[in-house]
Amino acid sequence: MHTHHNGQKHWIKTMKTGIAYFGVRNPEFVKVDLQIIRSLGYTHILHTFSEEDLKYYPDTMKEIISLSKKMGLGVYVNPWGVGRVFGGEAFSELAARKPHAAQISNFDTSLVAACPNAPEFMEYINEWIDFVCSTEVDTVFWDEPHFYFEKGNDDLWACTCESCQKGFRRSTGHSMPNTLTKSVKEFRQSSLVKFLDKVTSRVHQHGKQNSVCLLPHYFNDGIEDWDRFALLPHVDEIGTDPYWEKGTRITEISKNYHKYSAIIHELGKKYNKKTQMWIKNYHIVKNNEESVNAATWAAFNEGIRNIFAWSYKGSEYLSWLRSDDPEKVWEIQTNAFLECHERAAKEELIEK
Repeated sequence: MHTHHNGQKHWIKTMKTGIAYFGVRNPEFVKVDLQIIRSLGYTHILHTFSEEDLKYYPDTMKEIISLSKKMGLGVYVNPWGVGRVFGGEAFSELAARKPHAAQISNFDTSLVAACPNAPEFMEYINEWIDFVCSTEVDTVFWDEPHFYFEKGNDDLWACTCESCQKGFRRSTGHSMPNTLTKSVKEFRQSSLVKFLDKVTSRVHQHGKQNSVCLLPHYFNDGIEDWDRFALLPHVDEIGTDPYWEKGTRITEISKNYHKYSAIIHELGKKYNKKTQMWIKNYHIVKNNEESVNAATWAAFNEGIRNIFAWSYKGSEYLSWLRSDDPEKVWEIQTNAFLECHERAAKEELIEK
């Protein structure tokens, strides 16, 4: 807080910086990490909440979220890999347990993902929401909602399950073709819009906030028109995560982050929504750690004041995601965030 010359107190609008955290379910050890995160100036944490967490760790998760709040961190929670409708390195057994809820590909094969149009999946997600919102969470983070796709295999798409066939016939008056026509694309997109409208509404009924992170446009996820998601009344915040492939040059990364941060910033202004960008802190190749800094500043310079990174300590302990030099990634990200906080506070003082 600082005081104006006229004696009025005024809060500085601070920057939000957060880190994704997962894989540790012993509150004693989580507490140690939370202390580190807090002491390094992070304001928020995202806790992943998978099907496994809901089934086997519900009260543990409640305790972990409560610890985070006590530590003074804002808390986001995401449905990690749930139904494989959302992003995340977590197994999903929903499609196996509820075969009727599985997505069906255009080749008529059952996929390891649940369908957002299946009533059984909706039922499960409602249960997930009700539990998560019974914790001290601030914001539910809807991470990369999508129909099933395989990178590099554009011939395959989903979903042609019974619920989708019925829904398509209802909305178009004819049966679903076996090719990704304009009307099928439109149906997939409106299905995800309707799904997010329902889940975000339920979260609001519990008095919690919603943040939606959309996959960048180069994925065959079923989403093309971001405005339709930003328009949803219960979406409080909109963001994206234009993560780069190994070997991408820093200039490219920076350009891409400028581009997507500008798109998100505009959407926020247009629909009066908060905005957020995500920085990649996994699979960072040795001697390319500076890319983390470049991406962070690209987002900041496009006006984004809520930036999170995926994930804690350069994703050190999830070996499949681990960066070559996780310590260095963590240090660079932390320093970039601290400098963003300083810059944001200075701007704030100048504005006042």
